[in-house]
Formats: sequence, structure tokens, C-alpha cells
Amino acid sequence: MSDAILEKPTKTVLNLTPTQKPISYEITIQNTLSDIKYQDIHYYMHNREKTIESDDHTHIDFFKALSEMKDLDWNYEKNYIGFKNNRTNECVQFVRKDEEKWYAEVPIMHGKNWEGYAWGCNSDSKLVFDMMQLFFDEVIWFHMLPWKMTRFDH
Repeated sequence: MSDAILEKPTKTVLNLTPTQKPISYEITIQNTLSDIKYQDIHYYMHNREKTIESDDHTHIDFFKALSEMKDLDWNYEKNYIGFKNNRTNECVQFVRKDEEKWYAEVPIMHGKNWEGYAWGCNSDSKLVFDMMQLFFDEVIWFHMLPWKMTRFDH
């Protein structure tokens, strides 16, 4: 260690008028569902009594997404719901198999020129909902599920 003498930090005094108050900033960690921010995400779905087409470009937030997913009727064989983030161009879609089981799918190069390739897997509700929180928060989400590549004939 050197023999240098460390100086004490000095206190800065601000000359504020009586009506001025210093502003304090606080940084908090976003780790609750209420901290999820709104994103530019559209959704589409088909349920027994409700259909929203992808061409409708209907915006959705995280809480509405969870609500719509929980309301999907797994007894209705043709149920599905999908989400497209317009900012990141990512897409994820689901079929509800039973109360706690889902088939999840991420089309590869989705859109009008889709060639039929997708990542797909089966998972439980907890993992799917945890992944959706990351999807809406626009952080890395793909690693949450055990995907396998598939190809559909279309």
C-alpha cells in the first residue's frame, strides 16, 4: 500500500431557496407482475366463443394475455392463442391441452412466406406463464422451454 493520505469527501451544500427541494431518485428492481411494462404486442386467438384474427392487429398487455390464456377452453379441440411482438418481430403461440398442459410453438421466419419450420414443445402452465413474462418484458425468453425443431406440411 502506498503512503498517500486519503482525503475525506467533502459535503456539497446546495444554495436552494425555501421553495426548492432537492430531488431524490430511487432505483427499484422490477420483479413483480405489476412491474411488467406495456409492449407493442398483438395477439390472435380462437376459443369456443371468441375469435381474434391476426389481421385484426389487436394490442394486448401482459395481464390481458395471462387472462386470455387462462380462459382458453382445453375441452375445445381447436383452441389456440398467439402473440407477436412488433418491435422485435418475435412470435410465440400456444394450444391448451388440459388445465395445466400446453403445446408451445415458435414459428421460424413466420409470416406470409413461412416455410413450415417451427420450434415446438409441451410444457406446464408455470413454465409457460414465466416465459410469457419474459416475452412481454423483452428479455431473453427462448431458453425457458425445451424446444425441438419441427416441420409442418402446409
